Amino acid sequence: ALTLRPWSAPPMPSKKAAKKEEADAAADSIDTKEPVEEPKKEKKEKKSAAVEATEKRTNLGDSATIKRLLDDAVVDVMLDDSSFGYVEDTSMSNLKLVLGFSAVGASLLSHVYPAPFPRNWWCLLFCCAFYFIMSGVLQLLLTFVELESIILLKQDSRSAERTPARTVKGLNISSAFPRFQEKYTLAITPIPGCGRGVMALARAPPFRPDLPNGNESLYCLQQTWSVENYFDEDGIFAEESFVESVKDFLHRYVKKLDTPLPELAESKKKK
Repeated sequence: ALTLRPWSAPPMPSKKAAKKEEADAAADSIDTKEPVEEPKKEKKEKKSAAVEATEKRTNLGDSATIKRLLDDAVVDVMLDDSSFGYVEDTSMSNLKLVLGFSAVGASLLSHVYPAPFPRNWWCLLFCCAFYFIMSGVLQLLLTFVELESIILLKQDSRSAERTPARTVKGLNISSAFPRFQEKYTLAITPIPGCGRGVMALARAPPFRPDLPNGNESLYCLQQTWSVENYFDEDGIFAEESFVESVKDFLHRYVKKLDTPLPELAESKKKK
């Protein structure tokens, strides 16, 4: 015999379950939407911020920083121009490093000396005297030999084969930017002899920013620029414009180097 069971309605979903289903459906609809493009205004702001990050800015009253920016640009031009035929000479920098490290390193002797103070007084005296002597030698090099030099160059061995007529083996690049002035002066002077070493640099023609035409010795060239042409009122450095000016100056000097010595001496006499 068939038995009839009482009918019961299916259970209704709870409110929490309904809310969860709605939230899942909303999340799925958000994921399927296309990404919203960034507003053009924000893109322009980011682009301008990136440009400002690459710009070099300084305080127009800070002469030291202005000179450093100009000197760095000059050094980059000198080292990046492969047609110039010269590379950086680090002999002077290495000598200064050796003097500085030896002056400080002498103090290690007092630490390892097997006797306490005052029995090691003569060792301490030697360390102090050696430090002041090395510091004095370093200061003499900076004051009377290096002077306003920003970089020393030596002839590249590979370029010597291409330009055998060049008798100048080393160059001294110097600059001057007096405080409270607007004139930046750059000069290239030859280093005699082998073009390397302290004694050769000491015998090089002096840098004369006080003269309008600079040192007029053979293979010397000097030029002065007004910095107001390369910095705007906000202190932003127009580096590309200054680099082009330095390249023109460098090409003039290369032409002078490649001129035979008799012709160069004759042109000096005519002047």
